[in-house]
Amino acid sequence: MIAFVPALLAKVTLIFAFGLALNAVMRSASASLRHLVLLATLVCGLTLPLATIIAPNWTVAVLPSSTAPAIAALRPAATKNSPLAVDKPATQAFGGATTSGAMQNRSRAAFNVSALPMDPASAIIFAWTIGFLAVAGWLFMGRVRLRRIARDAWPLASADWRRILDAARAEAGVTREVKLSSSSVVSTPLTWGTRAPIILLPEEALDWHEEHRRVVLRHEMAHIARGDSLVQLLAGFVCAIYWFHPLAWMIERRLRAECERACDDQVVSLGTPAADYAAHLLEVARSARSFGAPGFLSVAMARPSQLEGRLLAVLNESRQRVAASRAERLAAIAISVFVLLPLAAFRPVERATPTLNTAAPKAEKPSKRENGAVFTEKSVKSKNKLAGSVIDDRAGRFDSTFTLSAPVRSGGTLTIDLKTGGGITIESWDKPEVFVNASLGGRNWRETRVTLEPANDGARLASDFTRSMNNQSTSHDFDIKVPRKFNVRIKSSGGSISIANVSGDFSGSTGGGEINLRMVNGQADLSTGGGEIDVKDSNVDGSVSTGGGLVRIQRVNGNLRGSSGSGPVIYSQSPGAGNGKGSGKGSGYGYSSGAGASAGASSSGSAYAASNDGPIRMFAAGGPISLPSAPNGARITTGGGKITVGSSGGAVYAQTGGGDIEIGPTRGSVTAITGAGDVMIDFRDAGSVEVSSGTGRVLITVPRDLNATLDLETAYTENYRGKTRIISDWPLSITETKDWDDSHGGTPRRYVRVRQEVGRGGPLIKVTTINGDIVLRKGS
Repeated sequence: MIAFVPALLAKVTLIFAFGLALNAVMRSASASLRHLVLLATLVCGLTLPLATIIAPNWTVAVLPSSTAPAIAALRPAATKNSPLAVDKPATQAFGGATTSGAMQNRSRAAFNVSALPMDPASAIIFAWTIGFLAVAGWLFMGRVRLRRIARDAWPLASADWRRILDAARAEAGVTREVKLSSSSVVSTPLTWGTRAPIILLPEEALDWHEEHRRVVLRHEMAHIARGDSLVQLLAGFVCAIYWFHPLAWMIERRLRAECERACDDQVVSLGTPAADYAAHLLEVARSARSFGAPGFLSVAMARPSQLEGRLLAVLNESRQRVAASRAERLAAIAISVFVLLPLAAFRPVERATPTLNTAAPKAEKPSKRENGAVFTEKSVKSKNKLAGSVIDDRAGRFDSTFTLSAPVRSGGTLTIDLKTGGGITIESWDKPEVFVNASLGGRNWRETRVTLEPANDGARLASDFTRSMNNQSTSHDFDIKVPRKFNVRIKSSGGSISIANVSGDFSGSTGGGEINLRMVNGQADLSTGGGEIDVKDSNVDGSVSTGGGLVRIQRVNGNLRGSSGSGPVIYSQSPGAGNGKGSGKGSGYGYSSGAGASAGASSSGSAYAASNDGPIRMFAAGGPISLPSAPNGARITTGGGKITVGSSGGAVYAQTGGGDIEIGPTRGSVTAITGAGDVMIDFRDAGSVEVSSGTGRVLITVPRDLNATLDLETAYTENYRGKTRIISDWPLSITETKDWDDSHGGTPRRYVRVRQEVGRGGPLIKVTTINGDIVLRKGS
């Protein structure tokens, strides 16, 4: 194992480096051919360990001669007290008892073996296994989540969608059945699945015009025809095997980029003008966001990180857009075999061993080494050039607080690069100067170096460690003053970000921590690996995102979009903030007296309150959402979980991938959509109602003097325990189909329907559900 692992790493590094280099050289080739080269590289890396084991040995004397004899000669002889010493078989005293020499040797040998640490081979296998299981588990959970999203997605089975989908299948030569659905969980079109592929579109797809639908489906159908979903699964498995190797992840990233460009080329080749397609691509990319492991396993149409290169490639008329031919595929296989087999058989061995001088070398006097982490009082007084930690040698005390400053001009840029992480607080003042009050803390604060340097019309604040360590722990804070009009660029390994009373462009990311913006003006593009985001009283465009946590956007003018990997996104416009109290279990956060909204209400969840004034929008990747009141209406979407909306007015839109929906009492129009669950609506005034449930009971309470037009439909499947019913406090004309309908592709079903007016007629009450009763009751 000790000899096998380094040889394997050297060989796989050569293969990965060769594949990346060849991909870079083939810039003028088509994206399909470059994708083929990278795929062949990953396949070679995947099969190399097995090929190395089974291939015949091709030994080449290239290694330097072994130094083992010299080391053995220099090793001191074993003594009686050494653990390596072997006693002569004689009777000796051990622990107060008389034991034979043989028994003592066995006891001592057993003790020494148990005291030794894990052998290197076992340590290597253990470390690799932990990494492999971590990456494989992450991919498995992503696959499970994809299955759940696909299961809960809303099918797009109308005639218009089916016509465009069938045309795209014919153009791509796909003969398999392809499922088309929409989901509020996804933010960009993506394709997943091999034997039963599915195309998932965001819920905004319902508003797309026909040409945009056609372009998107052509692109996704190209992925299905090429088998890109299976290729991404293979790439994920290779990354799990070589989780420690950066080149494997680089190849996976390049493979995904070339895959998208190849599909772009196919759409343009089908007749879509390049400029028009670039506009479609840009439109899709505007709403795209990170999707974690599910995004790694699927193929998404647009990722902001790849957008610029793809647009340039689409608009470059001189590029080759042809797909890889059969001859090119065969050539790639032949070249892979030609490279793989000799490399797998290659066994480096030592050259002839020269005569070694076994005399022990002179012991050298150890050199004096300065501790780069120590900053003396003298170095601090030198205008804090290193500005790290101050040590008062005379008093023996540490002082970890200091200040830095740099002259700047209004409208300049402050670039922040914190490799050590740290909380960042930025406020404005009226001086042409950046002023930093730094406080260093944590176990390794003494190993921190902080610098502030002028840069053009702005400044650059950076922190780094003075020496490399395996585990570093710090707790730093940076309070910063900048001119009122100033731009900020942030890159931090972790820590909160707070900006107040500043106008400019704010961009960057932190590895984890809260983001707070107050009374800012301009453009924002900020993200955090995990933590809440709170934006208030600002005029700002752009986006804010978190890997997990609540996003609150309150009293913000401008087009600011929030996104969260696992948490609700709440938009509200309220004239005043108060101390409202959220409902549900967990900790509460409130705006406006008497208002409340909760999300993720569980033993470990939190309750979040939103405004009682103005329309409320809440989005969550998953989990229950509760909104006690929405006087001016609400739009609520969650990937899965129960939705509860209390007293409300205005339009209420509630959608969940799966879970019950409760709304009311309400005096505005209502739209309630659930993939599977019961729906209960308490309707107090004239207005339209639209309810759709994949399976579940629907109960609607309406005024006693109801004037409405009813369009009610419930279906029961052939395997259901009985018929479903429509129950009403008004006399209704109920019809039921006699034949089992299987045209939808699922279990055959029969329909129970009502289509008539109640009272004088009026707003439409439309309900569709499966395997659940529809109940229409008079209110009190």
